[in-house]
Amino acid sequence: MLFHLSTQHFPNAIRTTDIPREYADISLSNHTRNVTIDDACTLIHQTVREQGYSLWVNNFFIHQPLSLYVLSMEKMYSLYYSIENTVNFSSRGQMRHIRPEEFCLLDLSPGFHYGRFEKGTYRSLHVMVDEPNKGILSDQEYVAALLREHYFDTYI
Repeated sequence: MLFHLSTQHFPNAIRTTDIPREYADISLSNHTRNVTIDDACTLIHQTVREQGYSLWVNNFFIHQPLSLYVLSMEKMYSLYYSIENTVNFSSRGQMRHIRPEEFCLLDLSPGFHYGRFEKGTYRSLHVMVDEPNKGILSDQEYVAALLREHYFDTYI
């Protein structure tokens, strides 16, 4: 599951695994990278899979207000931690305002969900699990420790 730009609305967006040179300092080793570049924004998604969960780091550089869509193919659970700027995230018709340094548990059923972003920089950390492992997310201290273990030097 990734935030992405709709090809219908952003037909010229570049999709790559290479982080642009100007953002090279945020590159994380051992992570899979998905990068989307358009005049409206640069989205850098990095993920690493661990036993029973995956960790993501999103860095969004938004140049004009826009909505980014998430399409989940199966039920997923994500604990979202906002590092910079408030994001407005809509799931199942419910809008959530996720402020910096705030955790938000997202219960994502299959289908479209979206975030609304104003101009600015957005950085977030996620722990995502499937149904059998959702108990991991019930202990925010444990999840925070996972995030610190992986990203302390970079983000927390």
